[in-house]
Amino acid sequence: MQPNYSLWQRLRSATPMFFIRAQIFGISLAGLGTSLTQVNGIPPKITTVLISVGSTITIISQFAVKQYQPLNIQAHDDTK
Repeated sequence: MQPNYSLWQRLRSATPMFFIRAQIFGISLAGLGTSLTQVNGIPPKITTVLISVGSTITIISQFAVKQYQPLNIQAHDDTK
């Protein structure tokens, strides 16, 4: 049975490496969209999409929780 985390516990728990990389990718997309808002030739819809998608990826990947599985070590192992 998996534990039920509160919102605060889920935000503060350990995140798997894949989702850490997804957070970095999302932050970079949002940063790219934010920096492109200052360029006159880029349509505002493109920058809005970049910022929205990057922010969504970052927020959703923060809610992933690393699952720990206990080791089943047998003390009376006769296969030595």
